[in-house]
Amino acid sequence: MPVLRYRNTAEFVVADNEEQQSYFVFGVRKSGSSILNSIVGALAGMNGVPFIDVAGSLFKSGLRVSDWQNDSELRELLRPGNVFGGFRNFPIGLASAPRFREWRKILMVRDPRDALVSEYFSNAYSHSIPQGGSGRSAMLAERDAALSSDLQSYVLRMAPSLRRALREYSPLVGDPTVRIVRYEDRILQKRALIGDICAFFSWSVSDENVGHILGWADIVPDAERPTAFVRRVRPGDYVEKLTLATIRDLNMLFAEELSRFGYVG
Repeated sequence: MPVLRYRNTAEFVVADNEEQQSYFVFGVRKSGSSILNSIVGALAGMNGVPFIDVAGSLFKSGLRVSDWQNDSELRELLRPGNVFGGFRNFPIGLASAPRFREWRKILMVRDPRDALVSEYFSNAYSHSIPQGGSGRSAMLAERDAALSSDLQSYVLRMAPSLRRALREYSPLVGDPTVRIVRYEDRILQKRALIGDICAFFSWSVSDENVGHILGWADIVPDAERPTAFVRRVRPGDYVEKLTLATIRDLNMLFAEELSRFGYVG
């Protein structure tokens, strides 16, 4: 399989099979993106399709989203027969490529009020830090900012960035090549999530393999674990964590997004 390099920082081994299509996996940050990518990666392997963690590899190499998001050079990766995933932000540089428009995509979204609460705890305690590059300094700064801030102030500071990320995905709404999955509808129904993925991508999976995936994917803590990567999982956390004033401000800021993705403002 071809070995492709991006800016001499990240290396990707991709299939190039014109008899197959490729697929994309998107999950807005703190919207179940990690578990979605892990499940899709497992299912892809069971169906003989390489899973290419594009954004994850770029993050580990020390690149920030702003370093690659608008770069059309990433189109060199778009070979048939792969799953391209790891994206939390919309890869604008890929969006005009004909193959991008043709291939099927799954997007997972979450109530932005819950996502912001999750982001606070993640950036403060559990988010991984790249070993080098501008991404490392950016993540260390985010950790310091979270640890030195109260929750209410932090979510309001981060809200415009999350709104921008959600709006970047707005062109996918209504696209027949896109399946939008809401975190709230599937995070506690992972067997159904597996079924959704396989049906949309025309993949198959045995009952035995579904059970295997659920064994490591279907983890819901009995109690909140503030410093753990899997902290709470259950939807609606913002109602308990945020003040009425903060919720009111977020409802106004995200009015368009709450409506677009079917959340109550």
